[in-house]
Amino acid sequence: MYLDKFADRERVNLELDGATTHGDPHQREVDLRRDALLATIGIVVVRFAHRRLVNEIAAVRRETLAILAIRRT
Repeated sequence: MYLDKFADRERVNLELDGATTHGDPHQREVDLRRDALLATIGIVVVRFAHRRLVNEIAAVRRETLAILAIRRT
């Protein structure tokens, strides 16, 4: 299974979702099933839309760092 950006120590997978693929209802279902499967082995999936990555860089960075910090404790 391919993970976009996996933080091993924190067991967090950061998924970078593009509108073309992830706007499809079938793909959304596939993503939800995959996220649930990863949760069964203790991996938290955090998804960021491409739009946010481009337009809200500082906010995405803050959120990511906060999530990783919480998971370290």
